[in-house]
Amino acid sequence: MDRHPGLKAVCTLPYCRHRKRVDRVTMLRMLLVIVITALAGHSPAVARETTVCGPVQERFFFWQWSRVAPSPDPTRVAGLEHVEATTFVTGDGKRLAGYRYAAHGNLSVEGEPRGYLLMAMGNAMVADMMIRHLADFAAAGYDSYVFDYRGYGDSEGRRRINAIIEDYREIVDAMNARYPHGLLYGTSLGGAVLMNVIGRGGAYERAVIDSSPSRFSPYGCPRRIDPLEHLPDDASRLLVITGQRDSVLDDDMTRDLRLEAERRGATVIHGEAYDHPFMDRHEAHHQRMARIHRFLLGE
Repeated sequence: MDRHPGLKAVCTLPYCRHRKRVDRVTMLRMLLVIVITALAGHSPAVARETTVCGPVQERFFFWQWSRVAPSPDPTRVAGLEHVEATTFVTGDGKRLAGYRYAAHGNLSVEGEPRGYLLMAMGNAMVADMMIRHLADFAAAGYDSYVFDYRGYGDSEGRRRINAIIEDYREIVDAMNARYPHGLLYGTSLGGAVLMNVIGRGGAYERAVIDSSPSRFSPYGCPRRIDPLEHLPDDASRLLVITGQRDSVLDDDMTRDLRLEAERRGATVIHGEAYDHPFMDRHEAHHQRMARIHRFLLGE
């Protein structure tokens, strides 16, 4: 899994080298297929980085967010035993950089990892900052991964929400093909990304969605990427966390996802002392992480 070839890009005009002209009817048919595929949430690789939340607005917001994220710094992981750099190659050929915290305790009877944990981060984070926070999962027998989003850190590509969602669908599918059990942990933007993965059929055993917005559509995005639209009818394998002191996303932005998830059977925490993920005071942070650990591992 250190490198995964992903999907091969498909030429929309497979016979373009053999014909000087393509008739108008064929072009219209191809355009219709591309539009229908995109509306269904399965945009082809060549269109993955298309903006879906407005050509100016989406680029501007990602530009702002990425400026807040720190630059990669390998010294942050220097000396961390069991941590190694890894990459994932997406279907449109972009290399995503990340880290794996190798399982090293409580392995299966065959001496193999019990499964994997995949973290999808907030938009002001990079992988080398976050991998250390997955130590307890590695010690519990799960290979634990975190990747820089495309256009962040050392990852290639342009920062686009549609592309990030497609990337994580591929990562989850690749890991499910390798490991017997899958755990998902998303914070802020990452929780919204994982809700899209779950809602579009991504397999998982348990998932934590921590302080994610309920909707993107009020800000010019299509409803099809709203996290609320992707809640499963049976949400009993989800833990949804929000913070009463969240200084990044207020309750109006997170409440609907939390309440609807609870109605569908999810475990819900609306922490009185919780700020945005990894912005808590020391005691609150440790309590939050302990709850996440117990839920994901079924303890």
